[in-house]
Amino acid sequence: MSEEKEKKPYRYLVTLRWYVETDDELVAGADETDNKILNLVRHRTNGTASCSTCPTRNQHGYAILPHHDFMGDKPVYMTTEQIKE
Repeated sequence: MSEEKEKKPYRYLVTLRWYVETDDELVAGADETDNKILNLVRHRTNGTASCSTCPTRNQHGYAILPHHDFMGDKPVYMTTEQIKE
């Protein structure tokens, strides 16, 4: 008696870190914060906007963490000064 196993997909949550720098202190959950964070990570390091299929355009959430707890000597991905509008 051979039973075929049903092929079941395995799903995982993958998180990435982008170290960003702003000229304002941000408050998690505020609409202004959401817009500023999303605007930063939706740009390439050369300051141009990322494409519509880029993972940062299709995020499901984010968290703001103080850089000193997690960043160490890592380079900053994007600053507000780098954005080319």
